Amino acid sequence: MSAVLIVDDDARLREILVRWLAPEGYQTQEAPDAETALERVAAGGIGVALCDVTMPGRGGLWLVERMREAHPAVAVVLATGVESVHPSISLAENVVRYLVKPLERATVLAAVALARDWHEAAIKKSEAGPSKDPLATWLQTGKAEDPESK
Repeated sequence: MSAVLIVDDDARLREILVRWLAPEGYQTQEAPDAETALERVAAGGIGVALCDVTMPGRGGLWLVERMREAHPAVAVVLATGVESVHPSISLAENVVRYLVKPLERATVLAAVALARDWHEAAIKKSEAGPSKDPLATWLQTGKAEDPESK
């Protein structure tokens, strides 16, 4: 099972999240900032990133963009202190859920479970190879499949 990476500059919050997730069988790793988180994701074994949006230095949105480019099967759960999220963020394919702080245990567990399922589906999809669905091909590449190539 892939680990849940908890990304937040607040060490106390990271500790609480580990205490909530570990008894449910989740392996966890922690990162105090986006750069460290990206290093941990690149090292492998991360399936879900539970990430604060606002951190000193590069924030959670920067991290989402980098993971979408280099690690598209990593599901992201964003935690934010604001009620609304900019539409460009809400359209990010790998962002599965948004949580508004203060966080509640049941909400976090439900979001991480959903993200784990999304991650597992993304892995299966990538193992299956490119889609033969013309709409999916167009959405992924911006080009229609060449009928002559069939």
